[in-house]
Amino acid sequence: MTIKNELLENAADLLKKSPDFRVLRRVAIREDHVFAENASGEACARLAVIDTETTGLKIELGAKIIDLGIVICEYGRETGTLYRVVDSYEGLEDPEQPIPAEITQLTGITDEMVRGKRIDDAEVVRVMDQVSLVICHNSRFDRAFLEQRFPAFIQQRFACSLHEVPWSKWQLRTNKLDYLGFRFGLFHDGHRARADVDMLTALLAQKAVDSEETVLSMLLASARAPSWRIYAFGLPFESKDLASARGYRWSNGQSNTPKAWWIETRDEQAELEFLSSQGCTKPEVTKLTALNRYRS
Repeated sequence: MTIKNELLENAADLLKKSPDFRVLRRVAIREDHVFAENASGEACARLAVIDTETTGLKIELGAKIIDLGIVICEYGRETGTLYRVVDSYEGLEDPEQPIPAEITQLTGITDEMVRGKRIDDAEVVRVMDQVSLVICHNSRFDRAFLEQRFPAFIQQRFACSLHEVPWSKWQLRTNKLDYLGFRFGLFHDGHRARADVDMLTALLAQKAVDSEETVLSMLLASARAPSWRIYAFGLPFESKDLASARGYRWSNGQSNTPKAWWIETRDEQAELEFLSSQGCTKPEVTKLTALNRYRS
């Protein structure tokens, strides 16, 4: 450590001791970054933290990936400890259509930056080799784009740090990455795919609020547990407001989904009892796992 860095660290430590200051550290995930030493020799697996930037929100309206960021990490199967970065990839892609101004304003990616560029499919396949879990901060969004552009992702298991980590129980007012980073003493610049991947990776290594568990270990526990998607066929019209208040959403039958009120739940029995009490006698139940979760 240089004298300058030592002085900065001393200053940061001094400020952290005061309740009147908050110290933020820039996220810097190196290609050989080590989060923790695997001193016990725990059996490990690989996960991929992935983010995409796109020309829009909806594939069905022609939105395409323009920026892809991937960081591959080794983690402990039992403890959920994030140990080290083992590989990475980032690349831009020409969507062959103008990038909307609002996307350029958000990401800084211009038509000139992507012109003639293409994500290297072979490199994506290479870095994803032996990956057992993909983590995104909005897996329902990213999974759709990844599966459309790279068919190999159809066989991947997905977890979602946006919805499967109990941020709200920790009195965190929003689950946006920038804010979460701030609350854990981290910051990053820009809204590019790799920058967001680095922030999410750093957050996964953090200790959960009021717990010795890591954020990653809590996410893994959720990803490994089943959930259920329930379509409330035959739900009486007069029960729709109660269902909506409970979290049910209406599907209009597009995108190969049934036309019905539906919900995703971790408590199948409770929902079936609720529907029965409302006179819904023929609900359709589908079990979800990390392999098929977050598909529309």
